[in-house]
Amino acid sequence: MLIAACSSSGGGTAAPSANETAAPSANETAAPSADETAAPSANEKIKVTLLTKATGGFWDAMIAGAKQYETDHPNDIELTTNACKTNDDTPCQIAEIQDAVTKGAQAIVISPMGVGVTDALNEAQQAGVRIVFVDNTIPGVVPDAVAATNNVKGGEAAGAYIKSQLKSGDTIGLLEAVRGVPNLDQRIDGVKAALEGTGVNVVIGAQQTLCDTKTGASVTQDLLTKYPNLTAIYSACDSPAMGAVAVVESKQHPLLIFGYDGDPEMAKLIEAGKTTATMAQSPFKMTNLGVEAAVKSLKGENYVKAIDTGTTLVTKDNAADFTSAWQ
Repeated sequence: MLIAACSSSGGGTAAPSANETAAPSANETAAPSADETAAPSANEKIKVTLLTKATGGFWDAMIAGAKQYETDHPNDIELTTNACKTNDDTPCQIAEIQDAVTKGAQAIVISPMGVGVTDALNEAQQAGVRIVFVDNTIPGVVPDAVAATNNVKGGEAAGAYIKSQLKSGDTIGLLEAVRGVPNLDQRIDGVKAALEGTGVNVVIGAQQTLCDTKTGASVTQDLLTKYPNLTAIYSACDSPAMGAVAVVESKQHPLLIFGYDGDPEMAKLIEAGKTTATMAQSPFKMTNLGVEAAVKSLKGENYVKAIDTGTTLVTKDNAADFTSAWQ
């Protein structure tokens, strides 16, 4: 399974670590091994700490998903949530991991910032803490579970839809997010693969966008300068795609604009006819199901180790269902 990474809105626009990696097989199930820490007693609440990279938008939906699990299982868990101010403050997240261990967390559900937190997470595991990754993974840590988007499938679905909207002779510009991050590259690769042999000219923006709105606008501007007959834009994140809208409007140049994430603001633009489509993720499900996996692990129950939280193609036909909040 290949894991989702970049959120399009919320606490800052910094990108995920360039070292994120794939998750385990989507159908793998497991129960804890005999040498893992003992399950809590029947009357003991399990202490779970959720660590998101930041707050706002995508991250707030993650927090809501975890809190909903706590609401639905009031006797099972004691939930603590923490977040840093930006998506790339590795020292902050290291401190949060260490603090969670010190305060007796039995499970840490985390969207890790990058390999900089690897040692802290391994030390937490050595202390008997379950580690569940949500949204993305990092190398060097074997988590107890992963709950995230399968970006191979998502990229393929995006590619199939874009293929249906273009014809031979069209030119599409691809806005990469962070080159070398597998879960973001897969979103681009799926589209490139779908357009092979179609006669559609595929060009790549010179600068990676880092999932940033202003950078997306700048890269779009550059592509339009180089390719005046540009037909479409596809971005690995929604924010750069939304940035492209202002460029298109200022130049009065019609472009089909495609994104990936499911940002409610993107859905509003789709509904208004200013963008074409996006692939919506579900940060709410990531943590809701991630916390569930942590709890089952600690209880000694069988659970799914690699949870595909899915994507949904959002077009004008269903955009109204995605405009009020992250899914």
